[in-house]
Amino acid sequence: MSFFGKLFGKKESSQPENNQKVHLSKNSGVPYNKDLIKTLTQDHNKLIEIFAKFSKLAQSKKYKTLKQTLKAFKIEFEIHNYSEKIQLYLYLQNYYKNSDNEDFIKEMANSAEEIYKDVTAFLKKYDDIEFNDQYLALFNTELEAAGRILQSRIAIEESELYPLYKK
Repeated sequence: MSFFGKLFGKKESSQPENNQKVHLSKNSGVPYNKDLIKTLTQDHNKLIEIFAKFSKLAQSKKYKTLKQTLKAFKIEFEIHNYSEKIQLYLYLQNYYKNSDNEDFIKEMANSAEEIYKDVTAFLKKYDDIEFNDQYLALFNTELEAAGRILQSRIAIEESELYPLYKK
């Protein structure tokens, strides 16, 4: 199955079943994916797991492995962000257009984009430098701040945003 097929939850078969119902958000063309929230929540768990390794690797001064782990996190983070942006936010913004939830969804989408930029800048910063003991204290301080932001964001998404995703 192709990358985009997996991303959009397509089955192996390229032909839809005749009795298969497709639910589209109003005017968006984005199909409802019954497994999307489960997948996004699994992504969160994977991201948290990888993120937790950063501190351990830094404390152990395993800088080469740390840089590899930062790259792995970046890839997972970008895939997750893209899925949320394309599948979740477009669907929700159209589904809740002109409703009480519209402003909340727009605010969440905008803040997700800001967090994405900040986390990406953090990852790029430490990818661009030759990591060593000189950067350890600064890295740990920035890592702790990024961790608080990500944990808070995940909690809000899973408790307030994801429950809005429905047919």
